Amino acid sequence: MRLDKLEKIRENSNLKNIVIMGDSNLFYFTGYRGMGTLLYCDRVPYLVVPALERNRAEKTKGLEVRSYFPVRIAEDLIEGGMFEAIETLCKGISESEVGLDVRSLSAELYNSIRDKWKIKDISSEISSIRSIKDEEELDKIRKAHEITAKAMNRALEEFTKGGVTELNISGLIDFTMKEMGAEEYAFPSIVAFGENSAEPHHIPSLRRLKASDNAVVDIGARFEGYCFDSTRTFLPKFSYEELRKVYEAVLEAQLEAIDLVRDGVEASEVDKMARSRIQRAGYERFFIHSTGHGVGIDVHEAPLVSMKSKDILKENMVITVEPGIYIKDRVGVRIEDTIIVKKGKPEVLETLYKFI
Repeated sequence: MRLDKLEKIRENSNLKNIVIMGDSNLFYFTGYRGMGTLLYCDRVPYLVVPALERNRAEKTKGLEVRSYFPVRIAEDLIEGGMFEAIETLCKGISESEVGLDVRSLSAELYNSIRDKWKIKDISSEISSIRSIKDEEELDKIRKAHEITAKAMNRALEEFTKGGVTELNISGLIDFTMKEMGAEEYAFPSIVAFGENSAEPHHIPSLRRLKASDNAVVDIGARFEGYCFDSTRTFLPKFSYEELRKVYEAVLEAQLEAIDLVRDGVEASEVDKMARSRIQRAGYERFFIHSTGHGVGIDVHEAPLVSMKSKDILKENMVITVEPGIYIKDRVGVRIEDTIIVKKGKPEVLETLYKFI
């Protein structure tokens, strides 16, 4: 558990009470994954869950688990819903500001809470703390990397057989990741052949691989709650000139951007480096997304590696560097690695040697 980090937020924000909602934040601070809310009431932590989650929640050590149900069917249940349970456990919660990660709330939930409590948004504080990983987190991300690498290599083996569909490959990747110990994929696996590769978020189809096709594979495993993210573009044996030119521009942009990654560098400078190389190749208008993002419990989290990012890279942040070029109905190329920021040379978690 990381309640010590929550206590620092409470002290620095001059708060009496904090309520943690959202699956990712709840897991980060408690290690519990399931429906529930962490109530940090005047330095006393409660894990508040619906009755059907109680048996599982009680396996979480170091927290008092309290559960609720619409009617009082047992003495140890709080009658009502989540709000009634919180207000029963933390009397007077509405009398002072309550710390909340507003970004983790749906609009409906936010509006409900706003009518009940005085909210102090602690989104930035939580995002900042989560962006720097401890060694336990890094080890889980490295394990997710190992699993993803095996799935990526399995995909490459299948391409040599020819005639496979995008769905064939994506299904094989998902099976391989689970076979190797992943809980699930970090996001739905993307496999795109030929003209489909010009769609960054293409949904795999029955499109068959042709001898002249390139293939973009964007995948990531989730291991013990932590994500990984990697993309490779596979080229046909005999690449046509435009495809080769696009590939080389993206690869060089990625390598130059990675060389810039280290503690103290502005994230926007990494984006600028990648974008400038693609601009020199004449493809600037086809680079239509940010250069990267943070990775952790969520596959997209702080910091943001974009042209307008205000984030500064810090040691043990985990980010992606993934420039891409997408020319509609013709070709797309993306190359992505997940990287651990260090004071000097970054730790690059490659899934497959880049020069394919």
